[in-house]
Amino acid sequence: MSFSTRLSTASGGPLDIVGRKGGYGTDVKVPSNTWHSLRVDFNASRFRVSFNGKQLFEVEDSTFADAGKVGLWTKADSVTLFDQITYGETK
Repeated sequence: MSFSTRLSTASGGPLDIVGRKGGYGTDVKVPSNTWHSLRVDFNASRFRVSFNGKQLFEVEDSTFADAGKVGLWTKADSVTLFDQITYGETK
């Protein structure tokens, strides 16, 4: 099983990966029936996405300069569970 990881703007528009033009996000192999870690680190306008401790990609977006909200989305044909969702400043 695999999944596609992407970061999008609030309007659903794609964000280019830093250092790569065209396309966005990445496909990752995901073993079934086990928990995995998906992490997004924010620093100013940079967003770094990691899966199971391995960095997948980085994007930059300065659309919203102030604090905002976090949302999670999956496709309708997915069976996806979320647990231990946290947010805040990293130390």
